Amino acid sequence: MAEQLPSLFGFLALIQDNPELRARLNEVCTADEVAAIATEMGHPFEAATLLGVFERCNEASVARSGLMDEKLIRVYLQRDALL
Repeated sequence: MAEQLPSLFGFLALIQDNPELRARLNEVCTADEVAAIATEMGHPFEAATLLGVFERCNEASVARSGLMDEKLIRVYLQRDALL
């Protein structure tokens, strides 16, 4: 998991400044779907890595429709404590 954190946080860094990515993420609800999008964009990580980070950040493992971007941004803002 730890070796995948740089790729995960590299992907999460793209979200705030990319409205198209935010919109795409808001169409998904699971870590598997987020990991697939990240891999397509050249930031591969396993869904289990994201689930582990969600747990460490006290975030639910899934997002309600339209809220995945906010969940991922909250996780990104805690990155220093997670690395």
